[in-house]
Amino acid sequence: MHRNLGTRLTLSFLVAIVATAGLVVLLANFITTNRFTYMATFAGQRTARRLAPFFAQYYARTGGWDGVEALMQDDRLPPAPAHPLPGEGGWRMPGRLEADDERLLLLEPGGQIIADSAPEAAPVRLPSASTDRGASILVDGQHVGTLIAVSGLGLLSDFQSAILRQVNGLMLAAAVLAALAVLVISALQTRRIVAPVHALAAAARRVAGGDLSQRVPVTSQDELGEMAAAFNSMAADLERQHELRHRAMADIAHELRTPLSVLQIDLESIEDGLTQPSPEVVAGLQASVAHLHHLIEDLRVLSLADAGELQMEAEPVELNRLVQDIVERVQGMARARDITLRAQLPGTPLTVIGDDQRLAQVLLNLLSNALQHTPPDGQITVSARQAGEGEVHVRVQDTGEGIPARDLPHIFERFYRPRPFSPGDADRPGDTDRPDADRPDRARSRGTGGSGLGLSITRSLIEAHGGRIWAESVEGEGAAFTFALPQSPPVAQGPGVESP
Repeated sequence: MHRNLGTRLTLSFLVAIVATAGLVVLLANFITTNRFTYMATFAGQRTARRLAPFFAQYYARTGGWDGVEALMQDDRLPPAPAHPLPGEGGWRMPGRLEADDERLLLLEPGGQIIADSAPEAAPVRLPSASTDRGASILVDGQHVGTLIAVSGLGLLSDFQSAILRQVNGLMLAAAVLAALAVLVISALQTRRIVAPVHALAAAARRVAGGDLSQRVPVTSQDELGEMAAAFNSMAADLERQHELRHRAMADIAHELRTPLSVLQIDLESIEDGLTQPSPEVVAGLQASVAHLHHLIEDLRVLSLADAGELQMEAEPVELNRLVQDIVERVQGMARARDITLRAQLPGTPLTVIGDDQRLAQVLLNLLSNALQHTPPDGQITVSARQAGEGEVHVRVQDTGEGIPARDLPHIFERFYRPRPFSPGDADRPGDTDRPDADRPDRARSRGTGGSGLGLSITRSLIEAHGGRIWAESVEGEGAAFTFALPQSPPVAQGPGVESP
C-alpha cells in the first residue's frame, strides 16, 4: 500500500516513541523494583534487629518459647492491655509498624520455624543461609533463636507490593501520556514539514507544464526554507533563460532576414534586368554575404561557449606582447578615423594561461566597439596591470559617447544595442519618465553597427578563461571595459611598451 511522506514520518515517530517509552518503562520498572526491594530488605532486617532484644527478654523470663506465637499474633492488633505472664504482673511486645506492615518469623537454633506472626498466610520458603538475614537472639551469650522479618528476605508484603504496583502503574500512565503528547507534536511537525514539500511538488509540476512564473513561499530559515529559495532561484533563472532564448530566436530571425532580404531584392533585380551586375552591386552582395557569414560564426561561437565545448589551446600568454600586437593591427583603422590609439603597459611581464587567439579576439572586439563609438580626435587607451595577488586587469577606455546608465547592466546581453546617446540626455541623466527610457535599441539599424553579439562573445570567452569582465561609463565622456584574468608565473622579461 502506498504511503505518503506524512504517513511515513508519523509512523516513524510513533514507532520511535513506543520503543523509547517501552524501554524507559522497563528500565524504570527494573530499577524501581530493585531499589524498592533493597530498601524493604534493609528495613526488614533493621526491624528484626530492633525487636530481637525484646524476644531475648521474653525467652529469659519464660525460659523458652512457649506462648510466643500467640503473643506475636495478638501483638499485630492495635495497642491493648498487657498480656499476663506466669509469675509476672504482665508483659507486652513493643509496638512496631502498622498492623499489616511486617510479617515476623521466629526460628530455633536449628533453623526450623517456631512461630509465625501470620500463620494463615502462605508458607514462607526460607532460602539457604536465611539466618544470615535475620537477627540472632542471645540469652546469657547463648544463641536461642533467630528473628526474621519476611521483607528482610527480599519478599515484599502485600502492602509493599501494592505500593510498587502503584508506582509502576503511574510510570506506565506517564509514558502513555508522554507518547500521546509527542505523537500530537510529531503530527503537527510532520504537517509543517510536508506542507512546503507538497507546495514545492505542485509548483514543480506547473513549471514542468510550462508555467515558469511559479514561486513557492519561503516560510522558514531552515533547510526547507533553503530548498524553497533554491527552487525560486531556479524557476527565476529558467524564466529568464526562456525569455532570453525566445528573444534571441526573434533577434536571430531579424538579423538573418535583413541581409537575406537585401540579397533577394538585388538578385531579383538582376534577374529581371532592372539592375546591371556592376562591381558596385556585386560588392554590395558580397557585403551582405560577409555579414551573414560573420553573424553565423558569432552564433556558432556563442553556442559552443554555452555548451562548454569551445575549443581552446591553453598555454602561457604574455599579455604585454599580445596587447601591443593587437594595438599595432588596429592602429591603421584608428588613424583613418583620426582617433589616437595607444597602449600603456607595465615594465614587468604579465603572464596568464589561456588561448592567445581567443584573447586576441576579445581585444579586437573591445577595440572595434571603442572605435565605433569614439568620434574623430578622440582617444582610446589600452592598459594592463597586475591587480592584487594572482590577477591581471586589462582595460580598454575611450572618450566616446558613453553608455546610458539604464543600458549599462544589459550591455553584455545578446543582440543588445544601447540607445544612441544624444546631447540632450546629458542634462537629464536620471530621467526615467520618458517613454523610451528603459527600452534598448531594437531597431537593428545598421547605423549602430554590428550584430549585437560582440560583447556577448567577449564575455563568454573571458569566462571560459576563468575570468570576469565589466563595463563602466559616464554618458557623454566615454566608456571603459575591463576584464580580469588569473595570473600565472612569468615566462619572459621585457620593458614596458607604450605606442603612440
